[in-house]
Amino acid sequence: MQPLSVFYSRILPYLPGCSEPLVNQVLVSSAIDFAESSLVLRQNLDSFKTVAGVTQYDLDPPTANHDIDRVMSVAIDGRELSPGLYEATRNDMPTAQAKPRGFFTDRTDNVLTLKLSPPPDGKYTVVVAVNLRPSMNATQLDDDLFNMWSDAVASGAIARAMQIPDQPFTNFARAQQLMDSVARQINSARIDGNYGSIRGSMRVRYRPFA
Repeated sequence: MQPLSVFYSRILPYLPGCSEPLVNQVLVSSAIDFAESSLVLRQNLDSFKTVAGVTQYDLDPPTANHDIDRVMSVAIDGRELSPGLYEATRNDMPTAQAKPRGFFTDRTDNVLTLKLSPPPDGKYTVVVAVNLRPSMNATQLDDDLFNMWSDAVASGAIARAMQIPDQPFTNFARAQQLMDSVARQINSARIDGNYGSIRGSMRVRYRPFA
């Protein structure tokens, strides 16, 4: 993880008179948008065991600087489950216990819950692959965002600041140019990600509900 300040030298020269709190705000917003759009922060959470009859497991981000953007896949004993148990079918979900075949997720008050269907009939090993994003109050950003994608993250931050009216650094035309560049880099990152691997496992804490 890298402190926000490592990006300052790539941002402040283009924003004369911009305060550090504002730089931090636009930097974190840019990093969030890049992580969500590019899916570059994909990781496996630490595996855990199901509990017989328990369908719901709360998934926690690996650090206070992260939120879980989305669940990319779920595997039970090495076999991927089918996603997409949509709202219309949730009232007709199987109740008989068996080895889970599908999953969906709910997010309430920023708590992401994994729900398995049918309810597990025993202990199975669950591996959840997720895409992370920085949290809104992040004070550090992932090494990859700095080492591999600092131009895109910094450009997005500069563009956001330049779109603020009546500032010494306001420049709507330049902001649009930068956002176009960021969009191209996001596309490149997603293509690269399709040929890359998920990073090493990180810990997840789950709280089963009966």
